[in-house]
Parts: sequence; structure tokens; C-alpha cells
Amino acid sequence: MNKSKILVDMHLHTTASDGSFSPSEVVQKVKSSGVKVFSLTDHDTTAGVHEVEDDIPEGMEFFKGIEFSCKAGDIKCHILGYSYDDNHPDFMKALAAAEAKREDKLAIRIEHLREVDGIELTADEIAELEAIPSAGKPHIANILMRRGIPGTRTEVINRYLEFGVESRIPAELAIGAIKSSGGVAIWAHPLGGENEIHMNREELEEKLGVLQGIGIEGLECFYSRYDEDEIAMLLDIAESRGLLVSGGSDFHGKNKNVEIGELGVSKRPVFDSDLSLIAELRRRKR
Repeated sequence: MNKSKILVDMHLHTTASDGSFSPSEVVQKVKSSGVKVFSLTDHDTTAGVHEVEDDIPEGMEFFKGIEFSCKAGDIKCHILGYSYDDNHPDFMKALAAAEAKREDKLAIRIEHLREVDGIELTADEIAELEAIPSAGKPHIANILMRRGIPGTRTEVINRYLEFGVESRIPAELAIGAIKSSGGVAIWAHPLGGENEIHMNREELEEKLGVLQGIGIEGLECFYSRYDEDEIAMLLDIAESRGLLVSGGSDFHGKNKNVEIGELGVSKRPVFDSDLSLIAELRRRKR
């Protein structure tokens, strides 16, 4: 039987969080890329999803998404949620907790700039940040660069904004909220994300045991920063543990050097038939 050849990307960010393109712009870029099955997964917000979910171009398949910043004990992780009901009380509770953490972190960063670096943001600049559904380091860095502070966005972030601020909700809360609202919970970039040292199999399996214990349902096996050996290892782990397989580029527009549809270092095409998550989401739609 021939496998489906529909291109997929289940991990995309917009200006609703730390991407550089608006939700509608990302949808158009997805269309231009040839990807047909996709999700918007902004950090700790559904604002981008709400902006576009009723206006998806014909011939494209869209699934609601979100990326929660989480912790499980001393494990820091990102949990992707798909096809949730954002009107479900459990989901609303988790989202409110995540939004509150984000707001607290923003206030701490603004205060740190003033107290430590002698940089006081104006009322208009603070209002600009507060108007962003999930404001973070890139948005503050943009303001600092606009003021003439030299360096790339990454350099400005590293110089002024890379200090410890706890802003993660319990992974059990996020996973439970996603699942109880009818969605699917996936561990994002499980070997490590952008600029993180990748775990080996033993380290991954140890942490995965914890996350499976609180209900994680799948792994993001295909990821823009993973090579073929890493992808093969993740696929083997997912199969051996009965977990769903997902994949995404983690596209952030101009804020990250990765393109839509790049689901591995090799940049080989990844199709909907490669991701068991897609079949599960389609089954639930019926």
C-alpha cells in the first residue's frame, strides 16, 4: 500500500508568542511551502489559533495547538497539546496558570533591567509588551535594539535577559488538562531544544519514564535540530513504549534559522503518514 505523501509540520510559532510573523502570515507561508497538514503551537496561549482557525485555506488541514512550558520535579520540558477543547474547565485552568506565570516573568525581567542594568522601559514600551498574548525575551530584546543597543537579538538576550526566572507550570497539570479536554499531549523536542545539549538514550528514557507516569502520549521524534540517528532512536523508543509519533520544525520566522517543513537536520520531506499523531487526531475528529 502506498503511503500518503502529504507534507506536515506540527510545531509553528507566530507573533502570538515569540515568532516574527502573524498567525495569518504563518498560514500563508505554510500554504506557500507546500505543507498541507499543520498546527500553530504558540507558547502558553491560544490567541494565534483563535485568529485563524475559522479561515484556513481550502485543501489544508489544521489542528489546534499549544506549547506549555512545564516542569516535572527537576525535569524541565515543553508539552505540546493538540485538538484540545479550550472551553473545558481543566484546560482553562492550566492556560490561566501558564498565562499568570508568563506575566510574572515579564514583570521580573522589566524590573531586572531597571535595577541591574539601569534600563527603564517607558510606559508605552511596557504597554506594548503587555499587549502581546505571550510576551517573552525576543519581544523585550526588540525594544532594546530599537533603542540602539548593539548586537543581534540573540546577543542582546544573552547580555540582558538570560537569568533564572521560573515560569513553568506542573507538567501533570498541562498533560491532564490537554487530555481531559479531548486533546493529545506530546513531549516537544525531547532530546533537547534550541541551543541545548542533546540527551543520550539513557537520560531520555529516565525522564520519559517520569512523563509517561503522568500521562504523556507521544514524542516529537522529527525535529529540525535532530539528525537521522537521533530521529531513528526516538522512533524506536516511541514504538517500544507504544507512544504516538509527531514532528515539527519549531518555526519562529526571522527569530530562528529554520524553515517551515524542516523536520530534521537532513531536511528530507516528512509526510502525514510518518506521524501516527495525525491518524489519531483524524480518528478523533470523526
